[in-house]
Amino acid sequence: MCRCPVLACTFVLLLVTPGYASTAVFKDVKAAYVKSTSDRELVEQNADLILDDEARTVVVKGSDHGLNAKYDDVQKVVFDTVTRMRGGKTGRMIGGLTGAAISAHHVTESLCYLEYRDSDGSTKPYMLVLSTDSAPAVKEKMQAVFGDRVFVTNYSSKAAEIEKKTLKDIESKHDLKVDKKNHPLPEIVPDKALVVVACPSVPSEGSDQMKIHANDHVVLVNRSGTYGFFYLEPGEYQVASQAGNAVALQMKVDAGRDYYLVQEPFMGGMKSGTGLSQHSREMVMFLVDALNHAEWKVK
Repeated sequence: MCRCPVLACTFVLLLVTPGYASTAVFKDVKAAYVKSTSDRELVEQNADLILDDEARTVVVKGSDHGLNAKYDDVQKVVFDTVTRMRGGKTGRMIGGLTGAAISAHHVTESLCYLEYRDSDGSTKPYMLVLSTDSAPAVKEKMQAVFGDRVFVTNYSSKAAEIEKKTLKDIESKHDLKVDKKNHPLPEIVPDKALVVVACPSVPSEGSDQMKIHANDHVVLVNRSGTYGFFYLEPGEYQVASQAGNAVALQMKVDAGRDYYLVQEPFMGGMKSGTGLSQHSREMVMFLVDALNHAEWKVK
């Protein structure tokens, strides 16, 4: 997702006498934002998150992409969790197989997505990255402030490792081009299920193809730093991600519904690996904005 490491978040919660307004200050969270539409990279910067009950304002400061929004203007808060490749300066400085092994270490991070009404009346997204240590306190405060505007994702289906040779379309070959000019967005259609897949960038600049199989066929080809989407007939599917390994989700999809997946790349010293997980629309589409479209075809 990002080229910089995500450090563990530390926080300080400041409270005044019960019954009075309080201010919660969470230190060293990270503000995440897309660099630009011409350079689609997800940037993360250390910041302070402040929830000021007296001013009824949520503030993020210390980042180039700050936030200052009234409580009443916050329309939605979504908490999601993602497992990704650590990356970071240490692995790049060491280099070689040792550096690759350090970078490929998996870390789990909590994401806090906000939608708020800007001064011009438009709805704007904002993303925070939290450590798993600080996420519970941030979540508790957000729930106290925003009530039923807070949503916490909990997808029961988890990907499991499978043998690649069991994929019937394993021998198919594909060409893949990264389209940095066009950025098509998916649309829901009434008679099929929409599936959107984001494959975040990783520091090793992996160019290996990462394929998505739905039952017997490849339906999408990504690489680190791209996204794509496809449509399925209603029914039950094994949706598998294939790279150096293969993992699969069991999914039942319905017509007119949309589903959002992260095809996580894990680049190692010798070969690439992959993860696959289901997430909120808000989080995946935020990632899609920082990725380039994958143009692929069968050779």
